[in-house]
Amino acid sequence: MTGNNNKSAFTLIELIVSVALFSVIMMITSNIFMMVINSQRSSIASQNVQESLKYFLEVTDKEIRMAQKNTNGACGAIPINRIFVKTTDVNGNDILEFQNHYGQCVQYAIVADPNHSASQRFQIERSGAVGFISPAQVTIDHLYFTIKPSSSSNQAMVTLNLKAHALNEAKFKSSMTIQTTITSRYYK
Repeated sequence: MTGNNNKSAFTLIELIVSVALFSVIMMITSNIFMMVINSQRSSIASQNVQESLKYFLEVTDKEIRMAQKNTNGACGAIPINRIFVKTTDVNGNDILEFQNHYGQCVQYAIVADPNHSASQRFQIERSGAVGFISPAQVTIDHLYFTIKPSSSSNQAMVTLNLKAHALNEAKFKSSMTIQTTITSRYYK
């Protein structure tokens, strides 16, 4: 009986070419996958900073807008008949002090986070009660206030300049700078 020796098989060169092609395709696919993951991480970090600063601005905007003159001297750091006073801490960051519409003495500042040594958080002090308003995942780099005092023709204005970033790996560091001006609604 005669056998048929024409068996179909891959040659060594075909096998090496196919493995090399498969390896290149897998490397490209994994690089694209990593780029998508890194982009998503960066986007989430940016979104966290935006949401945190949005909440920060909502709270501060309302309280600054409703600030009142220190008519009775209850807030010792604020001169009589002034709405806002700005001081500077040892790190060069500004501290804003005023009396809110409940009559509480309010102080806005950034301070070192006791739980994260490399982080600074926005702190609000109201009549001695201290609390943080910015989350631990976002650090406030700089906080500056510019005050334009009230006159007979206009209300007092506070311009707030803030720089913050998410506490992530350096390549996912989402930094944001915000400047806004808030006008006091005090008319008396």
